Amino acid sequence: MNKAFRLLSVVSVVVLAVGCVSLTPAQQNRAAEVQRFADATTQAYGMMSVRITVQASNRLGIGGVYRQGNLYLNADALDSAHLTALVAHELGHYVLGHEPTSGVSMAELVKAQEIRELDANAEAVKILVRVKGMPRAQAVRTMVVYLRSAQNAQSRGTPNAPGHRPAAEEIADLIARFPETPADTARVVRASVSPPPLGVPIWKPGDQWTFWSDSPRGSGTYTWSVDREQVVDGTEYYVIASSTAQGVAREFFYQKSDLAWRMLKVNGRVESSAEPAQLRYVWPLVIGSTWQQTVTLTTASDGKSAKEINARSCRVIGEETVTVAAGIYRTIKTECRDTTTGELVWQLWYAPEAKHWVKEWTKYSWGVQEREVMSVRVR
Repeated sequence: MNKAFRLLSVVSVVVLAVGCVSLTPAQQNRAAEVQRFADATTQAYGMMSVRITVQASNRLGIGGVYRQGNLYLNADALDSAHLTALVAHELGHYVLGHEPTSGVSMAELVKAQEIRELDANAEAVKILVRVKGMPRAQAVRTMVVYLRSAQNAQSRGTPNAPGHRPAAEEIADLIARFPETPADTARVVRASVSPPPLGVPIWKPGDQWTFWSDSPRGSGTYTWSVDREQVVDGTEYYVIASSTAQGVAREFFYQKSDLAWRMLKVNGRVESSAEPAQLRYVWPLVIGSTWQQTVTLTTASDGKSAKEINARSCRVIGEETVTVAAGIYRTIKTECRDTTTGELVWQLWYAPEAKHWVKEWTKYSWGVQEREVMSVRVR
């Protein structure tokens, strides 16, 4: 099972204390959440409990495996934003009774395992619906994002795990099994009455959004948390904190009055900034409203700075219901075009319920980046 796919599974608190595995408090909390997921699944299916063992992290690219009533979990899996999908997939193997096969040729074994992996993907969708209470569209989207992360890793040279078809084929198979939830998960809401104008949301310290990002430069997940409010040169800002696995601390400064982005600090130093602050929205947010803005973007790296002029013409398109890994949201869609070429460069889906955009499409000189929300915690 490859790294992007099977960072795995489920954790028993009893077994968790056994062996030379040291977990952080956050990992222990996630382990407890996963254990509840596993217990709820076995109860829903009327099956015996699964024995779960958390193993020390390794560099083999295998997050975990299911074998004969046991789930062996790499501790790194507890830090994966795809943990729920990973758990559901491995539980799918258990629910379907997938056990090692012997007495056949290697070619037959690989072919049989490929079918099992496809079946486990589909069963994972059913588990997410039955046990997690997800709408089917969200469950399918959760698994598609999971598989697309593997697809991106494979495009960068990560080998496919034995027993798995290429991720693109697994995605196609999953979509084919649930045709009522196609890969295009946005649909226009043709409401008879336009929604009322939306005012700028109020963020609170502790509000948090976890995102999944995919582009030619790679895919991955990260979390933004509202850390504090801060006044800089007389302007009030929300400071959004985000740290990478390598310990790089990032702080994004958004104007409190309109959520326009001003600057990014990396380890306390300004790495990029916008003059004036770059607008994501114009409030109140009203369907049909338009605006234009020219922004000078400045980036600093290795003691050198570079400037880029960014000129956009933007319009609030209308309402759409979108399905992302975090759920199904009614959103207001905005798009921006380059004022010189007319080329579409940005699309944003803002969800009042999430107090944030939940889906984004941006075109850069090096390719298209797509981002979506995987989890939301706001007050």
